[in-house]
Amino acid sequence: MKNFTFNITEEEVEQYAIISGDNNPVHLDIGVAKQQGFSNKIAHGMLTVAKVLGIVSNEILAPQEWVYKYEFTFTSPVYLGDQITLNIKQLDNKIRVEGKCRKRVVIKGWLIVTR
Repeated sequence: MKNFTFNITEEEVEQYAIISGDNNPVHLDIGVAKQQGFSNKIAHGMLTVAKVLGIVSNEILAPQEWVYKYEFTFTSPVYLGDQITLNIKQLDNKIRVEGKCRKRVVIKGWLIVTR
């Protein structure tokens, strides 16, 4: 089992909005986010997944391996400035991932790796 930590920055969320075209105001406008019941602007779910996949690709996989299939569930919002700690467990070609911040699970899922 391995643990990794990453942060979600405002700059990353703003850049992801530009690249993805997802300009939902809950990601970019704190007033709208608060009107919707959030305490801060929230990160795009796929930005969080991209950061998880980057860690798996750079820290876990061998050069000849790649992610064949994956599935993630978002269980709580990820806010700007959050620090997420990933718990990664690899069993043969399956990798289980759980990410926590603010003492709760925010993302969990699995990946299938192939050569």
